[in-house]
Amino acid sequence: MFLIHLLPKLPREICLAVLGLIGGVYLAGHGIVQAHAELTGMPGTVQVGDCHRATGAWSDLWEDGWVCAGAFESDDHRVRITAVEIDGILTSPPDKPLAVRVGGASAHTAAQDSSGRWKWPALTGVVVLAFTAWRIRSLRGLLRERRVGAAVHPVSA
Repeated sequence: MFLIHLLPKLPREICLAVLGLIGGVYLAGHGIVQAHAELTGMPGTVQVGDCHRATGAWSDLWEDGWVCAGAFESDDHRVRITAVEIDGILTSPPDKPLAVRVGGASAHTAAQDSSGRWKWPALTGVVVLAFTAWRIRSLRGLLRERRVGAAVHPVSA
C-alpha cells in the first residue's frame, strides 16, 4: 500500500477508486449470496463426517478453527446431498447434526441456519462502496481542476 503513495495524485485516486469498487462489489455480492442462501434456502441438517483444522491459510481467511463437511438431508427428507461443505469456520467440531440451509439440490456449500454471517461482508462492502463514492467525488474535482488548468495555460503547437 505504501507504493501507491509514490504515484501522482490523479492516478493514485483512480487506482484507489477502482480497488474500492472491486472490493466493495465483491464483499457486498458475497454477503447477498450468503443472505439469499440463509433466508430462502432449503432447510435441513448436515451430518458432519469430515473436519480438519483451519490453520490460517489463504482459504481459511486467517481464522483458526475447524472446516467441516458432511452429508445433507432436507427437513422433508426429499433432498439428500452426499457432500456439502459448511460455509465458514467452526470453533469446534460439532458432535451432533447442524441445522443448515442450502441453495438447492445441486448445492456444494451449506450456510448455517440463522448464523447471520452474511451481515459482516455485506455491511463491509456497503461501507467500502460509500468511501469509494467519496473517492470518486474527489476524483471528479481533480479532473475538473486539470481541465481548468489546461484552459488557463493552453499548450502551443
